[in-house]
Order: sequence, then C-alpha cells, then structure tokens
Amino acid sequence: MVKFPKLRRGDLTDEQAALWDDIVEGPRKASMGPPTAELGGPFNAWLQIPSFGHIGSKMGERLRFGSLLGGRERELAILTVGAHWKAEYEFWAHARMARAEGLPEAIIEAVRTGAPPPYENDTQRLVHEVARDLLQSGRVGDALHAAASAALGFPKLAEVTALVGYYCLVSFTLNVADARLPEGEAPIWP
Repeated sequence: MVKFPKLRRGDLTDEQAALWDDIVEGPRKASMGPPTAELGGPFNAWLQIPSFGHIGSKMGERLRFGSLLGGRERELAILTVGAHWKAEYEFWAHARMARAEGLPEAIIEAVRTGAPPPYENDTQRLVHEVARDLLQSGRVGDALHAAASAALGFPKLAEVTALVGYYCLVSFTLNVADARLPEGEAPIWP
C-alpha cells in the first residue's frame, strides 16, 4: 500500500517546487548529500501541503542550525523522541548526526533500547529526562523542572520543549508516511 505518493521535482506545482528548492538549497544542503529524485524524511509528505511544509521546514532549520543547546544535547533530545515513537527513519538519520556531533555510541544505543544512558555530564541527563517526561506525560515534574531551569536556564528549557514537540510532529509524519530506511539499512527495532 502506498502511504504517500513519492513526488518528483518535475511533477510539482510551483508552490511545491519552491518548497523543494528551499529544502535542498537551504542549511540542510550539506547533510542531504547529492541531489536525488525524491525528498526523504518528512519532506515528501509535507510537499502535499507546501504552505505548511515551508513553516515546518523553517522551524526545523531554526532548531537544528540555530540551537541554543550543544549538538550532542540537541541530538540526544531528538533521538529520545524518535525512540519513543519508534520512528525508524528519524532515529536512523539523527543517530548519524549525533555521531557526527560526538555523542558516544553507548548513549545512542541506550536511548534506542530504553536503557539508562551513560551520560557524559549533567546537562545531557537533564535534557534526556525533560524529553522523557514530556513524552510520557506532556509535562515536566516540579523537581526536574526546577533542576533543569536552574542548570540550563529558561531559554534552553524552552528549546528542549520545542525540540520534543517539533520532532513528535516529524516522527508522526514519518510513521504515517511509512518512511522507510535507505536500501541496505537494518531495521532499528525488530
């Protein structure tokens, strides 16, 4: 069953083509690799509603390329969301980014399996625990909120919250669109 039609550059409306070009020529360009006939990630689905796709794409650019958090912490939050929703493409793509940021493989694997991660520092612990609380209850417990706001500051705590919310949207999109891992990649979860 086709979850979403795979749209190709030559088949797009002007508005869809503008979104496509914005995605492949923007800050993601370096991480997307050589041009392909189709867009991966949530972007193929977002081409269905390009007015939203532009907003979603820009939000993702801000959260990834203008983050207040360090790359390891940002990717840890994203991996936590991908693992929670079993969004294989999301987890696969951001595990690669996390490795590039220097996040240890032991932490990535612990998040994947749900084991306690061997954090490198308290910031990582707080980011991961805030993300987990949000995913489990939609809230952050009082003690964790106090610790996180004291250690991270309110802007970074707000950003962790935004990362979790945004990557829930991305994970839902990928799961509904049945985004598959690239050919030859083993499933993340059996």
